[in-house]
Amino acid sequence: MMNKYIGKHKNELPTPSLVIDKNKLIYNLELMRDLAKQRKVNLRPHAKTHKCSQLARLQLEYGAIGICVTKVSEALIMARAGITGVLITSPVVSFGKFAVLLKVLDLAPDTLLVVDSLSNALQLNEFCQKHGYKLNTLLDIDGGIGRTGVSLDNAIEVALAIDKLSNLLLRGIQCYAGHLQHIPDLAERRIKTHEILSKAGTIKRELLARGLNCEIQTGSGTGTFSIDAELDCVTEIQPGSYCVMDQEYNNIEYKETKFSPAMTMLTTVISTNHATHVTVDAGTKALYRVATKPFVISHPDLQYDWDGFGDEHGKVTALNGAKLPDAGEVLELIVAHCDPTINLFDYFYITENDVVVDYWKVDARGCCQ
Repeated sequence: MMNKYIGKHKNELPTPSLVIDKNKLIYNLELMRDLAKQRKVNLRPHAKTHKCSQLARLQLEYGAIGICVTKVSEALIMARAGITGVLITSPVVSFGKFAVLLKVLDLAPDTLLVVDSLSNALQLNEFCQKHGYKLNTLLDIDGGIGRTGVSLDNAIEVALAIDKLSNLLLRGIQCYAGHLQHIPDLAERRIKTHEILSKAGTIKRELLARGLNCEIQTGSGTGTFSIDAELDCVTEIQPGSYCVMDQEYNNIEYKETKFSPAMTMLTTVISTNHATHVTVDAGTKALYRVATKPFVISHPDLQYDWDGFGDEHGKVTALNGAKLPDAGEVLELIVAHCDPTINLFDYFYITENDVVVDYWKVDARGCCQ
């Protein structure tokens, strides 16, 4: 069914659709590979962005040592696709999910998992001991979000306790400051992320001094990876959105050249009965809504505001007397927030020179368990 679109111009695709320009994608992968190499840090990109094992495999080809996921269900999809070096960046706490974790370990025994409490570590250790597994673990340290992670004050105590467990192998720490990723000003972002990650680095050095195997300090994202890598304590980065990009990340200041917006959405104008606005076929079921509006690139002269008409429709309102597109015209836009938008689609259409050359399944779509 999908093959019928290969060889067609992207504007002939059914809309709304997500399209990835392959040349721009490769540019982003090469740029991140080269920047990580220059900074002497390992690259383990976060697949929560694209949720696509085919793209993850490409990231491994372009220098990544492994792939991050958030949920154990995502890890299983990646492991079944032959992806190695998987790091699950959120704690796994229920026994039902422990059973899924064992399936992951059967396929990818080098999988890593973060833990952020001794109680969770004890449960995991007992489970792994019962089933004959050794589990590589990282201590998750709260990077200031208050979401997951042990406090800095308690980190050493918890790490020392984990290190004594028979079936958990402590490999290092994770500290992710997600709330800093979209600070527009580079200097402000640098000050705040360095403050947090330096404190985590102090924990890492203390654990090493006590003889623990703590060679990894991982975390970071598209907004901070380059400045985080200025710190000697950081050994690994986890950027996600860089591969396809979105408008929220386009709006911040970067240390180096910006990544290219490799992924766009196509949506069609379906109603033009009002002089003030037109209706398109991308509503909230296709386009995740945040405060930042999507950026229309197909109509550079269009001054507009973007709003919703519910689940199935979007509203494009003219500003300053701008000429609105006609019914049937296809708008191409950079989405505001790529991760949750991608999770609404089954496939990416892959293009070269605006012609469809392939399609990739978003095979971890909906894996939120």
